[in-house]
Amino acid sequence: MSSPGLQWSSLGLLTFCLLLCVGSPESCDEGEEFQCQEDGSCIPFENWCNTKPDCPLASDESFISCKTHPSDMMADKFQCANGAPIPERLVCNDIVDCSDGSDELPQVCNDNPDEMRQRFRGNCTGDSDLECLPGECVADSAKCNGVIDCSNGRDESLEICMQSCDKNKCFQCSNGVLVDSKHLCDNEMHCLDGSDELLTVCGNAKNWTEVPPAECYETSELLFTNRTVFQMKDSRRFVYANQPAEVQCWNSDRRSWNVCMNNGSWHHEFPPCHEKLINRNPDTNGTNGCPINWYNNETMIIWDENDNSVMPPIQDSRVTFKCEDGLTFLPYEFKDDPITCLPNNTWIEKDFHPRCTKLCSPDAITEMYSLTPRCYNGENGTPFNCKDKYSLIPETRVKFECASGFTHRTSEPMMVKCTEEGRWEGLRDLCEREEKLCNYECNHRLNYSEITFSKGGDPTDSLRASWLVPIYRWNSTTAKHEFACTGNLIRLDIVLTAAHCIKANGSQKEDFLVGPTGNRSDLTIDREHLHKVRHLDVYGAYSEVTHTYDVGIIFLEKRMDFRQDQRIVCLPYSDGSQLSSSGDAMVTSWNSDGYLTTVYGRLSELRNGDLNVELNDDYRLCKGDSGSGVITTCGLDNHKCLVAVISRNVGSGDHGTFCSNNVTAASLKPLPLQDHIQQIIRNNVNCPEVE
Repeated sequence: MSSPGLQWSSLGLLTFCLLLCVGSPESCDEGEEFQCQEDGSCIPFENWCNTKPDCPLASDESFISCKTHPSDMMADKFQCANGAPIPERLVCNDIVDCSDGSDELPQVCNDNPDEMRQRFRGNCTGDSDLECLPGECVADSAKCNGVIDCSNGRDESLEICMQSCDKNKCFQCSNGVLVDSKHLCDNEMHCLDGSDELLTVCGNAKNWTEVPPAECYETSELLFTNRTVFQMKDSRRFVYANQPAEVQCWNSDRRSWNVCMNNGSWHHEFPPCHEKLINRNPDTNGTNGCPINWYNNETMIIWDENDNSVMPPIQDSRVTFKCEDGLTFLPYEFKDDPITCLPNNTWIEKDFHPRCTKLCSPDAITEMYSLTPRCYNGENGTPFNCKDKYSLIPETRVKFECASGFTHRTSEPMMVKCTEEGRWEGLRDLCEREEKLCNYECNHRLNYSEITFSKGGDPTDSLRASWLVPIYRWNSTTAKHEFACTGNLIRLDIVLTAAHCIKANGSQKEDFLVGPTGNRSDLTIDREHLHKVRHLDVYGAYSEVTHTYDVGIIFLEKRMDFRQDQRIVCLPYSDGSQLSSSGDAMVTSWNSDGYLTTVYGRLSELRNGDLNVELNDDYRLCKGDSGSGVITTCGLDNHKCLVAVISRNVGSGDHGTFCSNNVTAASLKPLPLQDHIQQIIRNNVNCPEVE
């Protein structure tokens, strides 16, 4: 918060405006108007640094314009990280009032460091890691230490580094880091963005020498993408110091991130926009015609404007490139479009390098349930998003880490390479060893005492039952999928439920869809988030007459996306513990409104090997709760695991309903059933058929 007793004088504000606004090519009304640097337009003076951008690219709200010395801050205001003041009452009101959002950041509004650390960690596997980009992680110690470690600078960004002012450190860099006021205007930059040495901060300081704010510009070869928040001056686009920029090669879809440094240089070199080839053929290397270094007469066809096939060299003409079936043309944006070869043997599009190639599949590297891919340009190249399929060219390397929720069982490297044939070399072997590489942390967050909804049940946070998924079955009468039963994730692509749920009325796999974890409602089924079923399995000993051994398994076509609030339920087999057939248990499912609830009861074993669940107090389980997991204590460390699935109502129920306080559950204790489930998990690993 702002330091008490500091006032922003009208004279100081006017002085800052004079420093910023005078000397522009197109003059604005001095003292009355602020001139936008993007286009020279003028805005009313009162609109400058009022948290509402008025200039085309918001130069009136940038930290370059709004940062000021602590002696000129307003005592009754909250100072946004970019320097603009807002009333204290607007801070943490769930409405973003600062243009940079600093008034609603969790560091200001939330005192829960564990929650923030979890959010910052993203999909990284270490407990203290920070996720920079998908596929790029750095250690927790890298955060806000004044050194840029992430390729996009996230470790030194406002989102991560926001701090609140205190009486000794009240000046805040625009990335949220605090600087002692004694270090201001000492001709040495203590802020990565240089905001402690800005003209608006130091304009009246003695023995201070102005250094213009650092600016890093895009080039004709590397263009800013729409994810870059840039400024503009004299028709050139740039970012200020400590601001990230994503650039894209002019000739391809390949993109990379970088960060502007406070000396005006980029943090690291950009990767080349194309791979340098050694080509000694003068007809294709740019000597006798325009360069086509990737030319192969068996895979690439070149057509002139009269639809005639032509051969290199290509000279002073307009041509179109085609690839043989099964190959992809790169750069993809020029596919099927004619392009001009100029008389000086250069393409009209700078750095145009046509290529016909096979691409590796992005799906193949994302289907393994316990491994997360990180994609790189070549063996030691820069990281990029694995979902960018046009970047998965030959020589792409993919390094794998154990996914969030899994721990490494080995330190051996896990890497595959995209070959010239468009195949992932080493992927099948890696997939077959998946179970030996990563351990699943199934018992995290399964807190037995946490309250979590079913009839009369306790409201349940979805975090505490994140293994539960709704199963929807096609109803031919209503011509739609309707909620039928509950399932339990025992792997990201395998659901354990009751057999009668998936064998009723001759149902086929096409009749079922499985929803995501969390609360659900029949009224708002979003098919985009529902999963198709690959296979149904009913345990062989299941009896449709007596409903004993009522255990069924659903295999999904694709694994569910793993989230930070998700955990798969533990099966009790891996730790060798003896399953108890008596004692306290809990069952979580959904109430009629689609919200998660938990009921509690006592277990006892029936003569046929199933378990009886007698619920406490006024708790009830109803028809849609079939397949819900019975959770109890197991293992030497007393963690919680799934010991049975709800099967049928055998006790007294509410009159005229399908609800009861006494139900039967199909036990997972029988050894043949244990072997069956474990064998199914081992056998159902969808590895690629060929290398």
